[in-house]
Amino acid sequence: MTIADVICKFNTTPFLFVGSGMTRRYYGLPDWKGLLEHFALEIKNDLFIYSAYESRAKTLPCPAGLLPKVAALIQRDYDEKWFANEVSRMVEGPVLEQIREGLSPFKAEVAGFIIRNAVINERYQLEINKLTEIAEKSITGIITTNYDVFLETHFPGFKKYVGQGELIFSPIQGVAEIYKIHGSVEEPRSLVINESDYQEFDAKSAYLASKLMTIFMEYPIIFMGYSIADPNIQNILKSITSCLETGQMEQLQNRFVFVEYKPDMSEAEVTPYAIMIDGKSLPMTRITLSDFLPLYTEIGRKKGKIPVRILRRFKEDLYSFVITNSPVGTLRVASIDDGRILDDDMVLAIGRADKLGIKGLSGITGNQWYRNIIVEDLAFSADELLEFAYPDLIKQNSNRLPIHKYLALAEKRHPECEKKAIAYF
Repeated sequence: MTIADVICKFNTTPFLFVGSGMTRRYYGLPDWKGLLEHFALEIKNDLFIYSAYESRAKTLPCPAGLLPKVAALIQRDYDEKWFANEVSRMVEGPVLEQIREGLSPFKAEVAGFIIRNAVINERYQLEINKLTEIAEKSITGIITTNYDVFLETHFPGFKKYVGQGELIFSPIQGVAEIYKIHGSVEEPRSLVINESDYQEFDAKSAYLASKLMTIFMEYPIIFMGYSIADPNIQNILKSITSCLETGQMEQLQNRFVFVEYKPDMSEAEVTPYAIMIDGKSLPMTRITLSDFLPLYTEIGRKKGKIPVRILRRFKEDLYSFVITNSPVGTLRVASIDDGRILDDDMVLAIGRADKLGIKGLSGITGNQWYRNIIVEDLAFSADELLEFAYPDLIKQNSNRLPIHKYLALAEKRHPECEKKAIAYF
């Protein structure tokens, strides 16, 4: 079996579930343990300082796991040193005000460290370029536990949701969105890193699972940048699979793909795989590789017909219309390649620009035409009104409609309308 065989079985474009392996590969940043080791050394420049924290954590109850306990111990000592010694302080500006309001200096400095050290590894520039390219039509959305901004930087047009709370209480559309479930460096307070953070996260995991359930059941999920044994993955899958019957879990085999990095592989290896979650076997496909370019290339062959950022905008505006029963000004119908309409103006488009035009204008009445001359309450330009509304509207109004104001405001020439204007008097 090949990567192409795996992707061709997808019924739609996939969601990516992204972990710290991507951060390490493209930004050269440390994983969670490496991050804690760095800040332990900031407390005391001792080769064994992190080992001391880990050893101490093992003697204590660890309800959220070992690393969250280690993070809590480091955070306590780091914050104490930060307040006592201004030489330790690297952050500045608005973040200092957040610390005055209760933000942990540890979280502030973790965010600052990631921001300062997030530098693209040029060795993987081709992979990054391809990933950005396929974001347009071949990636439905992203779930990530990463704090950095790599994904939102390279997936333009995707809407970002930071933290579990924002995701739970927002009307997500499930397309062209990035769910940063463990927070973001842009909001240091949102970082899920210590024991209490993880306990709070786990307490809400059932709500998060219910929010993500539709995504897991309807879209292929590609896990990247994780170890299969990663507790983050294990806990999230546990929340999801607790809601599924055995038969439903078996259906996931062709839609759950776990990508595992292994250096120095000449070509990718594709094998069936299963992990045990609370006594249930969760089948999936495992792809082991060292070069991600072939994977991105194959994902890019599975394209949606409409750019996902446009589809999200359509769903968002349609949702708003249904909830409020109020028309949305950006909802129009036009060609997918109509260069006159920006993403903020166009939500959904099907057809060719030279055949379709802005059909939403055909519904304008004569009374609206006259009213707009005085109060200018139509959300269309003079050129659009003259080109698309006028030809049909003039027929419905005995070939007589005032158009001089529209001609004066138009940016283009409209010869037929100009002839009608002369004949009007």
